[in-house]
Amino acid sequence: MTGKVKAKSCILEAVHETSSDLHRLGFINKRKMHELEALCLTIDVPEKKTQAVRPKNCSTYLTGKDWKH
Repeated sequence: MTGKVKAKSCILEAVHETSSDLHRLGFINKRKMHELEALCLTIDVPEKKTQAVRPKNCSTYLTGKDWKH
C-alpha cells in the first residue's frame, strides 16, 4: 500500500487515537480495532495509481451499462 493513511475528520482522529490506546491496553480486541480503523481512516491514493486498476490481461473496460439486464 503506497497511499497515505489519514483520519476522515478531527473527531474521528480522536476516536482512533483513543481506541488505539484502549487496544494497546487490552480493552479492545484486534477485530474491533480493525472495524474502528475502517470507520475512522481513509487512504489517499496517488492519481497515477488509480489509472492502473485494470488487469494487464484485460482488453476492455466494463461500465455500469454493461451490467444492466
